[in-house]
Amino acid sequence: MLDKDIELYNGLVEDFNNLDSSDFASAYTLSQLALSLADRWNEIMLNSVKYSKDLEYTKSEFTNYCYQKFKILMKIHDFCRVVYRQGSYGIHELD
Repeated sequence: MLDKDIELYNGLVEDFNNLDSSDFASAYTLSQLALSLADRWNEIMLNSVKYSKDLEYTKSEFTNYCYQKFKILMKIHDFCRVVYRQGSYGIHELD
């Protein structure tokens, strides 16, 4: 049921873990994807009654699971936005 959503989430987290801080173009793309997926997990969370029954979890457990995914995606979005902004203004990490 949520297999595709989980697959997309895991793929994005893997791409984020492999992100080089000097690759601001990829950071921009990841930022957009993270925001879109955060919206999707928020929608899933709003329908937690339906999903929790199908997956045999309590509504509270499932809502917490979705919220954790949402929070991580928003942090990825924010971080990638900062990387993009620094790259687009020519600001690079000091060695």
